[in-house]
Amino acid sequence: MSKESTPPTPLSTPRKKKHTVASLLKLKGKRKLVLTTAFDEWTARAAEQAGVDMVVSWGSCFEHSKFVIDSVRRGAPNTMIGSGINPGAYESTEKAINLANQLRTVGTDIIYCSGLVPDKFAALSRQHFPCCGHVGYLPCNDTWFGGPRAVGKTAAEAQKVFDDVMALEQAGCIAVEMECVPARLAAEITKRTKMLVFSMGSGSGCDGQFIFSEDILGTGVGRYPRHAYRKLNVMEESIQALAQFKDDVISGSYPAENHCIKMKDEVFQSFMEKLD
Repeated sequence: MSKESTPPTPLSTPRKKKHTVASLLKLKGKRKLVLTTAFDEWTARAAEQAGVDMVVSWGSCFEHSKFVIDSVRRGAPNTMIGSGINPGAYESTEKAINLANQLRTVGTDIIYCSGLVPDKFAALSRQHFPCCGHVGYLPCNDTWFGGPRAVGKTAAEAQKVFDDVMALEQAGCIAVEMECVPARLAAEITKRTKMLVFSMGSGSGCDGQFIFSEDILGTGVGRYPRHAYRKLNVMEESIQALAQFKDDVISGSYPAENHCIKMKDEVFQSFMEKLD
């Protein structure tokens, strides 16, 4: 393999100590927590080496979720992983607990669910599963909101956000994601709950910030949300690199001499003589 094609050496970082639920809760009010998503091994590895506190991951179905979480755990062995159970699993508490156990077996640390009502979380909490709920704008209930929008700008909605948070706390959740809630409302509620509050577009007054990795790395497509924190444009750069590769192959400029394995003249000549 030529020197030019050798993959870069991964960043050398000190071994990270994995958080526990207890260590996360002790950080409330002391320092901000950092969360992002990871759906593959390389993104998870990047998140861990960057020092992210927790990654959230899931798949299109339960079996896919297990595959994805297994990949993420390989990339981030010392980072907390949150992953959810589809609310449809609660056709029985027994089934939900069984699914939660399976998720824990493949590497999930926190049961992280969008759209699950508090009493459903309570059943998991009683079985000592750390749980994270979701309030404000819920993408799974998008049709009821009329599309993505802020939640809590009216007095009635603000009260509901507060009541939802308190209900999740009462159910035994350790944390809640607060999505697209006005910043001053989110900050005030954060002061009044023992849970960790993870902001997604809900201002700086929460206990932590949660942004999808695609909204940081620029790997998404279409419209980016207001709270996106784009530091790279990996999708655009990837397209450009692949297009350049295609053009160089067609033009004949790739592979160049430095990309090719060399062979001594006398060895090649001997080979040719045997062929002839």
